[in-house]
Amino acid sequence: MSENVVLVTYDSLRADHCGFMGYDRDTTPALDRLAEDGIVFENAVASGVPTIASMTSVMTGEHSLASPEIGFNTEQREQVTSRPTVAELLSEAGYSTGALSPNPPASSYFGFDDGFDWFEDFLAEDEGVVERAWNRIFRSSIEGGGLSTYVRLAKNVATKDEILRPWADFYDEILAWRERVEEPYFLWVLLLEPHHPWMPPADYQEWSSRSDKYRAFRQYYEMFTGGWTPDFDDATHDRLVNLYDDSIRYGDEFLAQLQSDLSEDEPTFVVHADHGEEFGEHGRYGHQPHLTEELIHVPLVVGKPDGSVVGGVSEAETGVVSDPVELRQIAPTIADLAGVSHPFEVPSLLADRDGGAGGGRPWVTSKVFAEGERRAAVRSRSGKYLADGDREALYDLGSAAGEQANRVDESPEGQAAFRDALSRHVATEQEKRAVRSVREEVSES
Repeated sequence: MSENVVLVTYDSLRADHCGFMGYDRDTTPALDRLAEDGIVFENAVASGVPTIASMTSVMTGEHSLASPEIGFNTEQREQVTSRPTVAELLSEAGYSTGALSPNPPASSYFGFDDGFDWFEDFLAEDEGVVERAWNRIFRSSIEGGGLSTYVRLAKNVATKDEILRPWADFYDEILAWRERVEEPYFLWVLLLEPHHPWMPPADYQEWSSRSDKYRAFRQYYEMFTGGWTPDFDDATHDRLVNLYDDSIRYGDEFLAQLQSDLSEDEPTFVVHADHGEEFGEHGRYGHQPHLTEELIHVPLVVGKPDGSVVGGVSEAETGVVSDPVELRQIAPTIADLAGVSHPFEVPSLLADRDGGAGGGRPWVTSKVFAEGERRAAVRSRSGKYLADGDREALYDLGSAAGEQANRVDESPEGQAAFRDALSRHVATEQEKRAVRSVREEVSES
């Protein structure tokens, strides 16, 4: 098919703050329009939290393999650089490939530039004394350094870098890349607008005030230094949510602008979030490595801005897919849209579907590693099983109580079914890893 494909990743955008997912605020008008005629995956689940775990899966079609014993950053970097990525496959097939990611956990430092002819992440080159010194601070910070993290954050505040860089600052670079490349192309852009600290431009502050932006810095400091479990009062909570929603609205304007500027190319857009954000629902703010719905339930839409049907999908199959899907299915989806053969073992989001109802797998797994323990969640349409160390939980997401009521003692049959699904998933992943290891040893011998 050789379609132009644009992948837009919103950092920290939770599904229930999007208009097309039922939110009562007009936060995502451009995404809502794309959803009207496209395909909405209403139970899309991030394969991991935070960004590096999620985006590793998006690009490689595999779960992040990081473990506490080896180190998260070390192994995730190895996975991105040693596994075929969707960008590499499309580049080898003749696609022009470009990407822009101002977020270091999804940067060239971790190998996300593999397969991209153009990759802008704003990281400094080691060309001078100042640049080398800064890169040492950056590397120490990204690997978990204490003081270096504060130095890096101070520099970002002073220069509006990384998470404080608004999309308007780099938008022209995207258009300049498009002007100098041939079709077909694959473009990936990661946007940080929904990521804290939320600093929406004044023209986009519908629910927050200008003073809210600066008053909130105290709360950001409390979250950063207090383990993300601050006891905010209702007024502070509302202020943060208002800033978050205004930032989402500003980030959505990027999508509207890009759709307009690329309209003649008729690209297919794949729009998603890497993970969500917590606002005190479980005593936490931010997006630490947990698996609550606020963090793993994310928006995911595939469509064309002009309303035409996505390649390979009949008009009857557009609409809402209710069965749960994983973000790691994005990689084979993009490959299929491009008509490129691929080695990804998970199915495309567009495969095996039945009239929009979704014919995909009923069990979807998300997992993270934190504090020396593995946390894993298994999702069905309305049920969720959580294994967190020695703790097990079973939730009915369709009930009013949701994740506030652990029903594991009420449904031993449900617990057993979900536990079995997780065991089979772990066994399959371990088998795949063992087979791959043997293949690599044979190829190197």
